[in-house]
Amino acid sequence: MLERIVDWVRDEHADALDEAHEDTMLVRMLRGTTGRSMSLIWALNDRRPRDGGPTLMVRFLRSVELDAAEAEIARGLAGARLDVFRVGAATGVTLHLESLTGAPPAELLIERGLDKLTAGDILVARVVRTSAPATLWGLAARFDGAGERRWAARVASLPDDEAQAALIMLTFHPDDAAEPPLEVVDLLRRTWPIHSDDDVLDALEDDDDLMCIGEAIPSGWAFAWIAESGAAPDLGGQIEDRPECIEAARLIVEERQMTAISADRAALHALAEHVETRLGGLIAPEQMHFAA
Repeated sequence: MLERIVDWVRDEHADALDEAHEDTMLVRMLRGTTGRSMSLIWALNDRRPRDGGPTLMVRFLRSVELDAAEAEIARGLAGARLDVFRVGAATGVTLHLESLTGAPPAELLIERGLDKLTAGDILVARVVRTSAPATLWGLAARFDGAGERRWAARVASLPDDEAQAALIMLTFHPDDAAEPPLEVVDLLRRTWPIHSDDDVLDALEDDDDLMCIGEAIPSGWAFAWIAESGAAPDLGGQIEDRPECIEAARLIVEERQMTAISADRAALHALAEHVETRLGGLIAPEQMHFAA
């Protein structure tokens, strides 16, 4: 079916397919066969061509003569949304998947490499729920379960637009993101307007007292303010090569503002004093100070 769909799209909508490939160039380059498969199906299932009409899969269904069985398969493929799943325990010959987006769970036959998954893994995949049992549409990407909280934070901030949301899921990698602060701590915040996020980021990259811990979710970059273990509540960011230390506070740099967060007033004050001294004229006077 995939071969038939792709042949039709290349004959009828080659320009739309090329445009979609431009949007997913990095995914296809960096994630090999899996990235190319997932990017192609994003182009078919999710992306709206520039003419404003329906997706390529919908056009295929409307334009190509299919028998009843083929039409049922094609409708199932067209309705398969990209999702993020937590892998559950295998039961007999089936594997349980729990959606992080709130979609219904799915049971898959253990085949085509699914036997290599372990409970707790994260699987980014499209599940065809109209088949019995459910099946995958295209290849899927597996990630270590240690990044589940980062995936959950990313999923919670997805836009309503299905094509954009799916593209964000395709390009997201938990290793490049900052671990969300632990939910068990009440955070204090200080926020400053900034004149240029590029200038601020350049200055902070050269700051030995702050460590970049990845992209903040949903936007910006996060830097950890380190303290000795026990000095303040730990926000839960990963401190490489310094097991005796914790992330006592975090600085998040966005396009127009910079925010410091901490569960400890002294740590927040120390970080704020440090960045105001370090950044000088790159930031405007402090804008707000409130509990979240």
